[in-house]
Amino acid sequence: MGLLDSLLKGSGGLAGIADVVAKNPQLVAAAVSLLSTRDSSVGGTGGLGGLIGAFQKSGLGDVMSQWISTGPNPPISADQLTKVLGSDVIGQIAQKAGLGHAEAGSALAAVLPSLIDHLTPNGKVPDTNALEGTLGSLLSSLGR
Repeated sequence: MGLLDSLLKGSGGLAGIADVVAKNPQLVAAAVSLLSTRDSSVGGTGGLGGLIGAFQKSGLGDVMSQWISTGPNPPISADQLTKVLGSDVIGQIAQKAGLGHAEAGSALAAVLPSLIDHLTPNGKVPDTNALEGTLGSLLSSLGR
């Protein structure tokens, strides 16, 4: 089963985001852009490593660490996510996903914990090539 299948079926604690993913695959594409080092359209080219650093710098490194670990994923609010990413990046996500600014923050806050959890199997951040391969597969399954 692919990552998109997992997201859509709501397995592994993903219930609740399946509807968001099904209704707005552009949101997932925007999140993939944020997590990719090869796509600078959302947040530059820092990728997952840059996002981990931004969470640590904002004092929310423990939240990210829990998403990466094999335990439960704590939620994050749209306000906290805006603090980590900045308003400009939330705006880039909104534009790419075709959402309003506030709606983009809330939708990303619903999707990002589970997405990162599934991209970091066994509580480990994969190397860049493996991560980019998984992100590319996810985009392909979205028809991108």
